[in-house]
Amino acid sequence: MLSKLSLRNVKRSLKDYTIYFVTLTFAVCIFYVFNSIESQQVMLDVTAGQASIFDTLTMVMGYFSFFVSIILGFLIIYANNFLIKRRKKELAIYMILGMEKKSISKILIVETLTIGIISLAVGLSLGVLLSQGLAVVTAKMFAVNMKSFHFVFSLQALLKSILYFGVMFLFVIVFNSVSISKYKLIDLLHARRKNETSSSLKLWVSVFIFIVSVACLGAAYYLILNNGMMTFNNEFKLSVLLGGVGTFLFFFSLSGFLLKIAQSNKKLYLRELNMFILRQINSKIRTTYISITIICLMLFVAITTLSVGMGMSSVMTKDVEAVTPFDATLTFTKSDKVKQLNVEETLSKANVDLSTITKESLSVNYYHVHDISYRSLIIGGTEKFNNPYQLEKIENSSPELISLSDYNKLLVMQGLQPVTLSEHQFAINANFEDMQTVLNFFLHSKGTLTIGQVELKAVTAEVMDHTLETTTLRTDYGTIVVPDHIAQTLEPVKMQLSLNYPESSDFYEQMYQQEMSKMFVGPSFFSMSKAEAFDKSLGVKTVIAYLAIYIGIVFLITSVAILALQQLSESTDNLERYHLLKKIGVEQQMIHRSVFTQIEIYFLMPLALAIVHSIVAINAANQVIFQFGSMDISTDTIITALSILVIYAGYFFATYLGSINMIKDKK
Repeated sequence: MLSKLSLRNVKRSLKDYTIYFVTLTFAVCIFYVFNSIESQQVMLDVTAGQASIFDTLTMVMGYFSFFVSIILGFLIIYANNFLIKRRKKELAIYMILGMEKKSISKILIVETLTIGIISLAVGLSLGVLLSQGLAVVTAKMFAVNMKSFHFVFSLQALLKSILYFGVMFLFVIVFNSVSISKYKLIDLLHARRKNETSSSLKLWVSVFIFIVSVACLGAAYYLILNNGMMTFNNEFKLSVLLGGVGTFLFFFSLSGFLLKIAQSNKKLYLRELNMFILRQINSKIRTTYISITIICLMLFVAITTLSVGMGMSSVMTKDVEAVTPFDATLTFTKSDKVKQLNVEETLSKANVDLSTITKESLSVNYYHVHDISYRSLIIGGTEKFNNPYQLEKIENSSPELISLSDYNKLLVMQGLQPVTLSEHQFAINANFEDMQTVLNFFLHSKGTLTIGQVELKAVTAEVMDHTLETTTLRTDYGTIVVPDHIAQTLEPVKMQLSLNYPESSDFYEQMYQQEMSKMFVGPSFFSMSKAEAFDKSLGVKTVIAYLAIYIGIVFLITSVAILALQQLSESTDNLERYHLLKKIGVEQQMIHRSVFTQIEIYFLMPLALAIVHSIVAINAANQVIFQFGSMDISTDTIITALSILVIYAGYFFATYLGSINMIKDKK
């Protein structure tokens, strides 16, 4: 009997709260898809380096899945609370008929298990189907070919989904049982007649709190834009704190004077059902300002993550070709342990002949002059530098010097034209965009350097933009090119070995076979190959892009689902009010329009402030991303905006139609 009753209740709930079940199913689907990435390797022709990226991606997704499960668990318990709230009168009838609280708890347990099984089954089925398509996307991101397209199933992702969501539903069962044990019959019978208690603020208090909230948000915006996101110092922490407090106070203060502002405009306030709509909105804000604050912050995270994450993943890979001019670069730095940079002699002792395993090789030296630091070169043009903290670190370091002959050899090895300097001239090479502006200012306004007793003049007022080593990022803040007779008077502090090898030769494999890794080990030795740089960049791009989509979508659907459920619950609570409107002669169309307006305002309030937060955060994030290259996120922003619009509009209209159906079904 109880099972039959539970199944009937589930069928009815599926009809009334389709949004909840669709969201739950979609959450299971997303969870499975992003935890099944590792299984896609069998379809892709990946290298050993790319296979390690898959392992890293799987590990990162596992960590973030735990965080995502907490967010989804919050959504499930929050939504379940609304469902129980709507059914208080039904539960009271069960108790009047003599049903014990234990039996009512059993009904809810069966319902929860049934809902969980249905959502898991449908969500996992959709997830398995969508994961097949994700393999194609992954192949494009890794720029690899597919061995063969065939059906892939991830048992690990399936078990993880069942485990995580099973625990979530277990918490729901415990929550329901505790809630039922505390209910009293009289409270259940009069639940709909009870008004939610809330503190009413005086107008001047609300205005004062609103001003404080705007001040907090303004201070948070200033701090994050001034500090950026490169340094997690006290300013960054304070900006986050002020942003959260300001958002909370903003929505907390609205209920105190929003209605007063509307009442001051009689034409607006007395038009059609505006009086009813505004009072409904005001009452809702007064009781849900905490949840609106959380929703606003979650929407902010979703918008920022999707926009910046996708943009950053593109930046991380767009310059890889430009910063990998050689097949490999080995860098040897003089240290306390390494007194001499005689690499050729070390290789000869190990019987390593570079000519047999490489197509061409080039050894160049770099020097330091203690009298010259970046501080002496940074004399202006810093207003366009994106990160002042990085500028401060650069100022405290010294630029490297390279001889003209070595510099030209590096250019010729790349197929570029060599440069010419006289005995009393110098040039500066830099590929870091922000430093190019600073150094151009130095060359244009001063343009002289003194090395020892020799004064050198700049050969040109513009820096030369070339990459002198294979790396993953543009990190040449400024290398000074000097005539050979100047370099000969200096002691080398670093040697760089640049290599190009035939396509049929895997230099790094042969290098380790010759045990070069044992000869050159520790902080004084660093190596990077073009293949390694591409793999690292693609790995970073894939991890950032997938995490951005994963977290962004989860936060987005959680936010709009809570908004939708709140409005559906509000419509349920206000059925009697809508019934009274019908009795006094209000047309059905006008009632529907009032419902539409209420839902529209309630959906747009947190979204509007979240967009403002996101604009500031994206500008601050640019300071981080510009360290890796210039970023144009216009395309990513448009895609993000359209995606949010589609999801937001879908939930909005589903909420509106659900509310209208409730009003129509009221007898």
